[in-house]
This record gives sequence, C-alpha cells and structure tokens, in this order.
Amino acid sequence: MSFSTDAKSEIMRHPLEDACVRVELTAAFLLAGSISFKGAGRYLLSVSSENAAVTRYCFTQTKKVAAVTPEIQTVRSSQLGDHLRYRLALSEADSLTLLDALGLLDSAAFLGIRREPPADMFSREEDRLAWVRGAFLATGWISNPDKAYNLEFAMPDENHAGALARLLTDMGYHCGTTARKTQWVAYIKDAEGVSRLMATLGAFGAYMAIENARIMKQVRSGVNRQTNCDDSNTDKTVRAAARQLADIEYLLEHGGLEGLPRPLREIAEARLNNPDANLTELGQLLDPPIGKSGVNNRLRRLSALAEEKRG
Repeated sequence: MSFSTDAKSEIMRHPLEDACVRVELTAAFLLAGSISFKGAGRYLLSVSSENAAVTRYCFTQTKKVAAVTPEIQTVRSSQLGDHLRYRLALSEADSLTLLDALGLLDSAAFLGIRREPPADMFSREEDRLAWVRGAFLATGWISNPDKAYNLEFAMPDENHAGALARLLTDMGYHCGTTARKTQWVAYIKDAEGVSRLMATLGAFGAYMAIENARIMKQVRSGVNRQTNCDDSNTDKTVRAAARQLADIEYLLEHGGLEGLPRPLREIAEARLNNPDANLTELGQLLDPPIGKSGVNNRLRRLSALAEEKRG
C-alpha cells in the first residue's frame, strides 16, 4: 500500500462524534462527489475514490447520517490508466434524503443545490477539523517522507481550493494553492506542517514516519557538513604543507639551512622529513616539543626568509 493509503486507513480508525460526521461527509460529497440534476427536486448523488476503504467508510457514514443504503459500484476507465475506481451511488429518493441531511438543499441556489457548505458548519474547531479530515480522505494525497514532504488536496475548482487554504491557514498551517491541468490543488509542503496535520487528523503512524525521516535527514546533513568541513581542512593542510616544503627547498638550494637559527633549522628538517604531518604532529617531533602556534610561527619565518631571497 502507498503512504497515503496507510495514512487514510489510520485516520478512519478514529471515530468522530456524531455532530462531526455530517461535516466530514459533506466535505467528501462536495469536493469529490457528483450531483446530477434529473428535474425539479430530483437528483442523483454519487462520490468516487480510488481507495476502496474510503468508499466503504463513506458508505457507513452515509447510513449513519441519513439512514439510507447506497450502492457500491466499481468503474474501470482507460482515461484513468485502466485503474479501478469505486463509486458510492444513491437512488433519487436517497439522494434527496442525504442532500437534505447535509444541508445542501436550497431553493434559492442554482438548480436548488448549494455548492458551498452551510455557514453554520464551521462554528466549532471540531467541525473545521472534520471538514479537513473529509477533504483529505476524499481528495488528499501525501508523499512518502523519505522522498519529499508534500500534502495535497485535489479540489474541483479555484473557490474550493482557496476556501480550504484559508481554513488551513486559520488553523496555523502554511497552505498554498495552484492550478494543475483541470484541477486546483491546495498544498502544504513544509515538513513541520505536514507532520503536525497528520498527528491532528489521527494518523500517528504517518506522523512518526515523517518525524523519523526528518531526524535521519538532519543527521545525514550534519554528517555531510562535518565531512565537507574535514575535507576542506585536509585540503588546507595539504596546500599549506606544499607551500612550506617549496619554501624550505628554495632555501636549501640558495644557501642551505646551516646558517639558520637552530629553531628554524629544526622545524625545516621536521617538515622535510614529514611532509604529511599537521602542525600539532610537527610540534611533537621537536625536542623539546612545542605547540601548534609555535610551529606555525617558525614556518611563517621560514616562508618570509624564502620570499626575501626570491625578491
């Protein structure tokens, strides 16, 4: 199963209070459903999904909200890449009953059907969360966190995408919208937001997977930074040693080392005999040993002498 399928299965295992079931189901039918007008006061209502478990869940919630019994159908279409989809279809009588129960009948609306949820549907925080939950179950998709942090809702139009984005923004998430082919998409792309929403919706396994992926990426990033830093330091050490050897060999070729003060002669010989040693290691080779700053100072003096001779 996909990461999205697992997350939705987790969410559906957490029951909602009865008052919120209506909100969740309204989101599913408005955002992923189809309403066919058959004449005055006559409608055929359906909702479809690629997820069989989501369809069965909507079947159960529909019976709970309106005491009707929809039919579950399977649809195969070459336009969908020969994928199976599952459709929950209601008769005319049951469609009218469910539309009334969801508060979507409105004689003043076009064809008598509201295209937006009733104004009182988001009066409570629990209702807003139920709407997001219904939207995710019906239209949502989440990427595998090992690859990316991305949560999307495929909305039927720009108005619904914008409304969902504003709702999620009011709930503290960074949500944007974009047009994609024939759909509008509301999306969350920051890891913290995706993770938090999964936990809020009840997909705690998905939440833990996202957090584990975040930790592993941070660890790998830290290791890479340290490795790059170590490589950079190694490169600097190699380049510095090469310059020091070149200066010492120049002094050897132009007067030798015998006339140098003893401390400079000792460090020059130590560098010639240990071209790969770092400054600390060079200092330990002297008698008596000296520290890194002392070694660096003597090597600088040798380089200055070589520059004088070159000049």
